[in-house]
Amino acid sequence: MATEARGIAGATRYVASNGLVALIYRNPSAPTVSVRGEVRVGAVHETAAQSGLAAFTGAALIRGAGERTFQQIVTETEERGCSVNAAGGLHTSGFAGKALAEDLPLILTILADMLARPTFPPREIEKLRGQVLTSLRESDQETGTQAWRAARALLYPSEHPYSRLTSGTLETVQALTREDLVRFHQRYHPAAATVAIVGDVEPEATIALLESSLGAWPPAGSPPALDLPPVPPLEAVLRRDVPMSGKIQSDIVWAVHGLRRTDPDYYAAMMANMILGRLGIGGRLGEKVREEQGMAYYCYSNLDADVGAGPWSAVAGVNPANVERAIEALLQEVATFVEHGPDAQEVADARDYLTGSLVLSLETNDGIAAALLAIERFGLGLDFIERYPAIIGAITADQIVDVARRYLSIERYVLAVAGPPASL
Repeated sequence: MATEARGIAGATRYVASNGLVALIYRNPSAPTVSVRGEVRVGAVHETAAQSGLAAFTGAALIRGAGERTFQQIVTETEERGCSVNAAGGLHTSGFAGKALAEDLPLILTILADMLARPTFPPREIEKLRGQVLTSLRESDQETGTQAWRAARALLYPSEHPYSRLTSGTLETVQALTREDLVRFHQRYHPAAATVAIVGDVEPEATIALLESSLGAWPPAGSPPALDLPPVPPLEAVLRRDVPMSGKIQSDIVWAVHGLRRTDPDYYAAMMANMILGRLGIGGRLGEKVREEQGMAYYCYSNLDADVGAGPWSAVAGVNPANVERAIEALLQEVATFVEHGPDAQEVADARDYLTGSLVLSLETNDGIAAALLAIERFGLGLDFIERYPAIIGAITADQIVDVARRYLSIERYVLAVAGPPASL
């Protein structure tokens, strides 16, 4: 059963004695509980020379914590049908767990150990490194990955963390040491952490559990600060081709600088992106470039708006013989959208989709927990879900055209293409 949007506003917000913020929402529809959390430490806090460190550290948290070995964590949780995990991302390092409500104490105890007392066993670190390197070798053979590496390097200066992928490279991950992981983990701080707990739980009892688990995580030093380098505006078209022998597909990434999630233009930009390249089979891009012209296997757009201004991009996977024609078709659709904007039906469809998909996302404990984390991260207020339909409903076609004209430049952008050499 879908959770009533109004109910989310009744979630309990609690600040633990160590500064950790908890959001607790009782959902008695099933006897389960989902825990999702994040620490505001990520790849934005690593250097280019140690690219991949945040992801490596996050993945290593479960490899041994407190008094438990990796195998003990796996065995103990599996015996009760529970799960826990952690991972490092761009701005945050996430952690999560699922269990029957009666097993919430176990989940919180293990997650608290992973966050506060990871042991980083050398043998487990080397096993994990092998898995990470294997994954990197595989992704390095993907034209999409290489196109994005090139696009980000063109879009942001080399000292900016957005200029590279959070996964790191074979060279940087191979060079990371256990001591690097230990030092990076010291940036984890409870006052920079948020946890959302959703399920068949009583808030007061859950707060008591939190204080004896995550609330006992001792703060050391100060919470990490974020100071992103300035990004110079694009002054021309920048293109990079990445030849990859033996490939049968080419991937195209077109991108400009986007905007922050907290930018006043965000909702108009989100609507613009939805119409340009997300609705249905990929918005206008999918309809025109893929369906009508047959120029791409897939084509869509993406707005990466987070704490910082990520890329606003359009991507396509194409037959290598069609690279230049597909680029031309993609640029034409962006130009048409910028010039004429959306029609009334497209605006109505985007509003319906955005409000409807939000309700659907709140059907599960996990979905509610994810919504609560986003609300806390961006300071949206617990009544955000109630206000959301009115926010979307107030966005006009004129606002969408205005934001598209200011951001989606067809004269200053980056273009990266990865594929077989003969097509480039």
